[in-house]
Amino acid sequence: MMTTLTAPMTASGRDADLLGTIRSEWIKFRGLTSNVVLAGFALLLLIANGVAMPWAYVFRDRGSPQADYDAYAEMIVDKTGYVGVILAVLAALLVTNEYRSGQIRTTLLSTPTRIPALVSKATIIAAVSFIIGVISSSIGFAIAPAILAGGGYSYQLEGAEALRLIGGSGLYLATLSIIGIAAGSLIRNVVGSVLTTVVFLIIVPVIPQMFSEYGTEITRFFPIQAGSLLLAPQGTDPMGPWGGYLVLAAWAVLLFTAAAIALKRRDA
Repeated sequence: MMTTLTAPMTASGRDADLLGTIRSEWIKFRGLTSNVVLAGFALLLLIANGVAMPWAYVFRDRGSPQADYDAYAEMIVDKTGYVGVILAVLAALLVTNEYRSGQIRTTLLSTPTRIPALVSKATIIAAVSFIIGVISSSIGFAIAPAILAGGGYSYQLEGAEALRLIGGSGLYLATLSIIGIAAGSLIRNVVGSVLTTVVFLIIVPVIPQMFSEYGTEITRFFPIQAGSLLLAPQGTDPMGPWGGYLVLAAWAVLLFTAAAIALKRRDA
């Protein structure tokens, strides 16, 4: 059952301070069972991927040319972006469920300037997503060497690369979730925001490849494709890991800014 809570007011009694609003959003987030279930499901999928990928490598069909490659650390996190769509959908639901229930009026009454409410929702889901990414990748990297060693395989993972892949998993998921918050705020409808988030992140990037000879080049700059470079082997793309992440971050900033402007201008 959703917990209804108005955020603490400032000294003027007209607005909520940001920390108070964040605390309020956290209580609302953990008070709704579906939020916890979806977040937990994403965590379990990412952990399962981190375990399944080294197992798949050990038991791969060695006669297949596609299986003729050395083990590499990035295989543990290479599906993170697609599982992250679940967290982006969860983020969209954080906003749209309030519109559906009418609780958004209480939220905006507590934060008349509106932007702190949106920032607080983004902060909560980004923090949850970051933690999920760090925990799941850490578990994957802790377990994978033993699985690979059972088949006589191994990979090299230096400290800087471990930091990029573990911390990058958290950053990647956190940034995807902000795109979900923006979609939910812009569209407001539960079904519409969920479909838009999924279509934009997964389906739209494929379309340029169907209609343009430059489609592959264009696809590189969509959120999941660009952001995934942060978790890919070095040299995968000229943008590099952090260049790819900056493209993802630019998408998040652009969409979140649009959502903030729309929230300020439209009626609840």
